[in-house]
Amino acid sequence: MSDSNIVVVGGGFGGIYTVKNLAKKFKKNSGVKITLIDKNSYMTYMTELYEVAADRVDADAIQYDLQKLFCHRKNVNIVTDEVRNIDRKNKQVITKNGSYPYDYLVLSAGSEPNSFSTPGVEKYGYTLGSLEQAIKLKHAIEEHIRLGAVETDSSKRKSLLTLAVVGSGFTGIEMIGELIDWKKILAKKQDRSIGN
Repeated sequence: MSDSNIVVVGGGFGGIYTVKNLAKKFKKNSGVKITLIDKNSYMTYMTELYEVAADRVDADAIQYDLQKLFCHRKNVNIVTDEVRNIDRKNKQVITKNGSYPYDYLVLSAGSEPNSFSTPGVEKYGYTLGSLEQAIKLKHAIEEHIRLGAVETDSSKRKSLLTLAVVGSGFTGIEMIGELIDWKKILAKKQDRSIGN
């Protein structure tokens, strides 16, 4: 391959492995430049979000700095920016702060959780599609357990201490397993805090 600009949009698993493999393949070809564009300066290990939500690991344990991941690759440029548009006619990726010409473009922008219109999920549920959502879910679970531990009305207590996981994919199944383990820890913690 002669001089070429390869732009990869998205710093998740697909984008990272694409850049890694391209950088390795073209490491001796100084004419091939690879640019990875993502709105974040880090990659979140999405398959581990449930571990953050269940308080098994700290948030920083599942995030990896993109600059550090590719610091040894001279043919890789990491751009932290938000993609606004793809100008296919002029072969440019337009971002919030600039534009990046490409000869080859790889789109690996990720996905969003889907509730499949399950009643109540949008209004009452939490999704696990980002680190922020995992932390929010963790805090909500802790708060429900805390409130349930001191609630004297048995109906309200049961409601506060009942959790439902919607979805039986990898994340849902892993979350259920973590909740089973975490339940014991939270119960002991609440017993100590209310003097039981």
